[in-house]
Amino acid sequence: MESKIEHIIVGGGLAGLLLAWELHKRKISFIIFSNDKPASSSVAAGTWNPVSFRTMTPTWRAQEMIDKMDLVYHEIDAKFGTSMYGKIKVEKVLANDQEKSFWEEKAQSEVSKDFLAAETHQINIKGETRFAGIVKQTGRLDLPHFVTELRNFFKEEGNLIEEDFDYEALEVKNSCSVYKKWEASKVIFSEGTYIINNPWFNWLPFRPVKGDVLTIKSADLKVDTIRKKNIFILPIGNDTYKVGATYHWKDKTWEPSEEARLEIIEKFEKITDCTYEIIDQRSGIRPATHDRRAIMGAHPTFKNLYVFNGLGSKGVFLAPLLIGEFCDALEGKSEINSEVAIDRCFKKYFLG
Repeated sequence: MESKIEHIIVGGGLAGLLLAWELHKRKISFIIFSNDKPASSSVAAGTWNPVSFRTMTPTWRAQEMIDKMDLVYHEIDAKFGTSMYGKIKVEKVLANDQEKSFWEEKAQSEVSKDFLAAETHQINIKGETRFAGIVKQTGRLDLPHFVTELRNFFKEEGNLIEEDFDYEALEVKNSCSVYKKWEASKVIFSEGTYIINNPWFNWLPFRPVKGDVLTIKSADLKVDTIRKKNIFILPIGNDTYKVGATYHWKDKTWEPSEEARLEIIEKFEKITDCTYEIIDQRSGIRPATHDRRAIMGAHPTFKNLYVFNGLGSKGVFLAPLLIGEFCDALEGKSEINSEVAIDRCFKKYFLG
């Protein structure tokens, strides 16, 4: 006899775990299936930046995203007595006087003034005076720690099962789905890049992109912001920094590459002359999409199968707000925003 629950979540990365947290708060029953395969959540630096540096304007729904992040991540830190979420300034190294003028102009505009510091400042890079600007309302979530805390919590609660999800064992019916000993009203797939193996959603237009990140040790770097110029330099304490990341579209392996290491080193040494030691290199594959928007919603045919995926490199930033709206839609309280709704993919990509 099956055990009845509301939701099965497939995937134990940032998206799946935050979705579980939201359901937990709403007192909606669920279980999570999560395996030990490599995941981008265990590699990503966890930083966020609400500004597009090409236009010097805020990204889509930036202030809403930040306000929701503050609520959700502080709530989780309070629950576990941790400090995984915190603010740290992003310092954008400006290329030339033209970019400096463009920054200062945008910082005075109504649309960008809450995100760009009005005044630029001087920094010394390799003996040369450069200008940089500060992005406001930025920070970092210690993502590996975060994933570990939530996984342990849901495991202790009996909500997390550490095993592969067997697609062939899922029986999809009109009003529910049956998986082994469970009968669920809805099955939600938040598998990251592994969605390419999903028989119900492998038609979606995902464009996974690999990224490598180095961890270095340097006593004389002395950077206390997230410094950005083609790459980021992120201080994580004790003279240790994360440096990256690369974007490789063809290589879909999870192993760190020598090519990526050399690429990061080349860009890093252009904006610093410190001495340093590389102590680690990690690779992850981001679940990016064709239009750089997340994909959320029900399968066009099997209405009790759902997807929440495609957060790409902005998962920490996007997930809290979008998950809240996704759960509202699951309860019939609202519609999914058209920018991220799966419906936009039906006509071009779904063949029936």
